[in-house]
Amino acid sequence: MPAERAAGDATFHDLVQQQVALLSTKGWYHSIELPDGGVIQGMIGIDALQARLAAFPIPADLTGKRVLDVGAWTGWCSFEMERRGAEVVAVDCIEFAEFREAHRLIGSRVDYRILDVEELTPERLGLFDYVLFFGVLYHLRNPLLGLEKICAITKDTAFVESFVTDNGSAPCVMEFYETDELGGQIDNWFGPSVACVAALCRSAGFARVNREYVAERRAGFTCRRKWEPAPANPTEPAPLLYSAVNNRTHDIEFHPGKDEYICVYFRSEAPELTRDRVRIEIDGLGAPSLVLVNLRAYEWQANLRVAPGLAAGTHRVRLRTASSGYSNAFEISYGTSASPRGASAAASVSPQQPAPVVYELSNGMTRTNVFHGHRNEYICCRFRATETALDRAGVVLQIDEAEQPVMFLTDLGGGCWQVNARLPLGLTPGAHCVRVRTAASSFSDSARLELSLA
Repeated sequence: MPAERAAGDATFHDLVQQQVALLSTKGWYHSIELPDGGVIQGMIGIDALQARLAAFPIPADLTGKRVLDVGAWTGWCSFEMERRGAEVVAVDCIEFAEFREAHRLIGSRVDYRILDVEELTPERLGLFDYVLFFGVLYHLRNPLLGLEKICAITKDTAFVESFVTDNGSAPCVMEFYETDELGGQIDNWFGPSVACVAALCRSAGFARVNREYVAERRAGFTCRRKWEPAPANPTEPAPLLYSAVNNRTHDIEFHPGKDEYICVYFRSEAPELTRDRVRIEIDGLGAPSLVLVNLRAYEWQANLRVAPGLAAGTHRVRLRTASSGYSNAFEISYGTSASPRGASAAASVSPQQPAPVVYELSNGMTRTNVFHGHRNEYICCRFRATETALDRAGVVLQIDEAEQPVMFLTDLGGGCWQVNARLPLGLTPGAHCVRVRTAASSFSDSARLELSLA
C-alpha cells in the first residue's frame, strides 16, 4: 500500500481535476476515428485506447460473437468491437450526445442502451461472449453486486479495468470514500487494492482471474467463466460425485434472490488434493470452491456459491481435479421444485425386485446414529439395491412406519445408494426404526436411530 492513502494524495487529486477540466473543454472522452480517415480528438488519444485494448487477450476477429461494453462513454471500444465483427451492445448510466453523433458519422449498428449496472440481467440483454468492464468498478456503491451482474451475463470472458490503490504488493483491502475523497469526485466510492479486485472477481463467480497489468494506479484483469480444458491424458482418476445440495436445507433445491451455497460431496483418490486443484462446474461454467474438507479416507466436501445467471430449471453439477477427467453429473433445481416434497410418488406394488439392504444409518451432521433434535440434522441412509436406475420419487423412507419426504437420492456406485430425509417434528426421545423400499421392492429390514434430547 502506498505510504499515503490515495484519497489524500494531492498529486492524484490534481491529476483527476486536470482531466475533468480538459474533458469540459474537449467534450469528447474518447478520440474517434471516422470513415474518411479523420479523427475527432478526445481527451484520450487513439494510441492510448489501442494500447489499453492490446493489454487484454481480446480476439482480433469477433465475427459471430456478442460483446457488451459497460460504461461505453463516447464509444471507441464499442465501435472497435464492431469493427472486429462483433454484435455489440453499449450501455452507460447517462446518454452521451457524442456517442450518438459518432454512431451516426460511422454508420454504426451498435445497440446503445441507457442502463445502470444493477439493471444488467440476462433476461433484459441476453448473454455475451465477451464483456468490457473498463473504469466502472470503483464508481459503484455495491462493487461485488456489480461484478455479480457482469458475471451473470458473461458466457465466456469479461475484461475488467479499475482504479487501484497500490502497485500489487498490498493485501486484499478496499478503501471507502464517503464523499469526494478520491480525486474530488463524488461518484468514486471505493479504492480496491490489486489483490482485492482479483478476489472480488473470483467471489463474483468467475472461475479464473488473471492479472494483465498494473500501472499508474490502474489494473486490468481477464476473468473467465470456464476452467482450463480437462487434460487429454489424465494422470488421476475422475472423482465420484455423490451429491450437490443446499447447505441450509440439505436438499437439491435452490431459490433465486437468496444467498445460497452448494455443498458438494465426492470421492477422490487424488493425492494431496487442495482447494485450488478442484474444478467444479455447473452446466459447463466453472464455479470456484470456497472451502475443501477431507471428511474421511478419500471422502471430500467442497462448498461454493450458486453461480450467477442460472435460469429457472434443472442444472448439472460435475467436478474434476486439475489432473483428472470429469466426474458423473448430479442435478440440482433452481427456481422450481424438482419433484413433490410431500408423500412419495413411489406406488405400493407387488415386489418385483429384492428388498434393499441398509448398511449404514447416520446423522448427516455427526456421522453417528444418535440425533439430538437440532434444526440442521438429517438422516443419511445408505443402502444396497439391485436396481440400477432409481430416482427420488421412486424411493420411500419410513420412520416407525410413517413415510418421510425424501430430500435427495444419490448413486454411490457399485449398487450402493444414499437417501436423505428429515426427522419428523414431534418425534419422541428413544430408539426408532428406519427402513426403505423402492417402487419395485418391499421394505428393507429396519435400521435403528436414537433420539436423545439430553
